[in-house]
Amino acid sequence: MAIPIYKVIENDLKKDINEGVLQTGDLVPSENELKEKYNVSRMTVRQAFNNLVNDGYLYRHKGKGTFISSRKIEKNIHGVRSFTEEMAATNRKVSNQILTFEKMVAPIEIAEKLFLSKKDEVYHIERVRYGNDIPVLFEQLYIPTKLFKTIEEKDLKGSFYEYIEKELGYQISHCIQSIEAVTTSQVVSHALNVKPNDPALLIVRNTFLSNGRPFEYVKSYYRADQYKFVQHAVKG
Repeated sequence: MAIPIYKVIENDLKKDINEGVLQTGDLVPSENELKEKYNVSRMTVRQAFNNLVNDGYLYRHKGKGTFISSRKIEKNIHGVRSFTEEMAATNRKVSNQILTFEKMVAPIEIAEKLFLSKKDEVYHIERVRYGNDIPVLFEQLYIPTKLFKTIEEKDLKGSFYEYIEKELGYQISHCIQSIEAVTTSQVVSHALNVKPNDPALLIVRNTFLSNGRPFEYVKSYYRADQYKFVQHAVKG
């Protein structure tokens, strides 16, 4: 049985990646170039690209093209680990972009999660986290102002967990989190530089200090073409 042409294109690109002909960050030949090379329709080339994006071999940058991706970041969902620690473990350069930093009265849902009264304030922070200059994570973060009265925007440009443990002397204990597959909204897709309704992995986390006090409620949107979640499980 003949191999479909889109699979031939996939296999050829994988071969070039595995043999080092194409390396991380390289621009992949355009759909038009591959269309001419293989004498196929753009739809066929696009199917090959979509499969390689979903498998973590390629990533798209709007307005610039399709590039060779570093292999997907493996996030261990057992335990509490900062984004900065995850990037360090995979030798990726970390950078952050703060989109929103403001005080606001906590919405009812947030107040309940952070054990606050209905008039208490929180910091509302939205930031994009980058690994090797690729936007891989978008966070919507809520922090009680009564716990962190002196926090400034600059303190969120690095690891927040490191800041509160090393600078403020708090000890992080545990978290309660949920994980689900979602599609990106206009806001999230713009922040992550992907198309609206692209797949993402969403973690909603409530994190606690050693005294049992919740100190953050955060929604974290991970690019599905850059991340995969792993867990070590033991038979019970």
